Amino acid sequence: MRSSDPGSGIHDLLPRGTEEEPEDFDPLIEKIARKVVERRLEAPALIFLESVKPLAFLGNQLLVFLNPLVSLVVTSGDYYRFVRMIESRENVEKLLVAIETESAAEADRRREAKRRRRDGRRRSSKKHGSAIFGNRESGPDQRDGAATRTEETDDEPTGGPPAGDV
Repeated sequence: MRSSDPGSGIHDLLPRGTEEEPEDFDPLIEKIARKVVERRLEAPALIFLESVKPLAFLGNQLLVFLNPLVSLVVTSGDYYRFVRMIESRENVEKLLVAIETESAAEADRRREAKRRRRDGRRRSSKKHGSAIFGNRESGPDQRDGAATRTEETDDEPTGGPPAGDV
């Protein structure tokens, strides 16, 4: 191919969607958002993406330029899809929204797991605490024991004048 031919260059090597059927980047966006949230890098990723959103096309061109070097390290087809994805500001915005959504969902999952652990500890401490320290709720055995102890203490002299002698 000659360089003067329209459509020649690295972009011809990268498969794309057609004009009638644009390429769907949603699975890649979700995958990136999940990885960012797993590593707990939501804030730095959001700040970075917001700051480079106006330069998305230039970032795309930089990644295309660095393709020979990057291909030595990265062999994944997702890299080429990522390069095509950041060509559009709309896709960068979709990635921002996906990271925020995934982060909120992960926060809800962590909160729910924390609540379950806390409830589990409360149940187990009640169960184990009653065996070790005695159950604070009075059951039939404890009422009998408490009554027996009070009866024993009524028979013993308290050191003061008898109640009937006053």
